[in-house]
Amino acid sequence: MIQGPVTLPTPLATLVSKALQLCELTLLNNTVFYPFAAVYENGDIGCLFAEEMKQRSTETQLIEQLQWRIIDATTHSTSYSILVYAASVQTEKNRPMDAIAVNTATPNGEELLLLYPYYRVGGKIIVSPPINTSPE
Repeated sequence: MIQGPVTLPTPLATLVSKALQLCELTLLNNTVFYPFAAVYENGDIGCLFAEEMKQRSTETQLIEQLQWRIIDATTHSTSYSILVYAASVQTEKNRPMDAIAVNTATPNGEELLLLYPYYRVGGKIIVSPPINTSPE
């Protein structure tokens, strides 16, 4: 359910904007993107990627690894963080639509999951406004 405009603190808005730009660039030349995370602390942005493993990891394993990396990077700090991964949403007509999932977290532990449906038009990626998944 779309619950109106989403207002994010400036650090999260910055992280989300940059993450969506990276996803758009990646999706221009690929059909998918790997999950990644980013942390904002004192005006600096750091990007986190899952470490390569000897055996092939599933997307779920990569997301879990990133969650732990975020915890390690933000414990005892005043950091904002996001975790970004591919998702699918169901339209009203029960058709699946690709989406970019962005899980945000604030220093005080507030979390929010935003889903940004996207589609391809010609050689462009069009990202729709977010679907806010938080309960009212």
